[in-house]
Amino acid sequence: MHSDDEPDFQRAATTLLQRAVHAGDALIQHWAHLHDRALITSGHAQEYGTQLLLRADGIELCPLRAPESLNEQRASVGLPPIAVALNTVRRRYTSVPHVESTLADAFPEAA
Repeated sequence: MHSDDEPDFQRAATTLLQRAVHAGDALIQHWAHLHDRALITSGHAQEYGTQLLLRADGIELCPLRAPESLNEQRASVGLPPIAVALNTVRRRYTSVPHVESTLADAFPEAA
């Protein structure tokens, strides 16, 4: 997951993890996280909204391919709606300045 300096390895791991999901040996949610991470690492927008940036001024969701259908994409791999996920992040990082306003601006339904 955190092999951002080795994108080829990250993509190969994504493929192997996808095969493991199809074989019933891994969780699809784990694949979705790795898939999004590999997309972001290679300069593409993510699909499932699993990748966030923790910045000095708050938490920012990495670019999304299709933000209008994000909750449907997340549901297809067993992830909760983005509002629920962002609320979880908000609780985890309550001491981070401006998290509340940054998330509220990006996703008003999460406020």
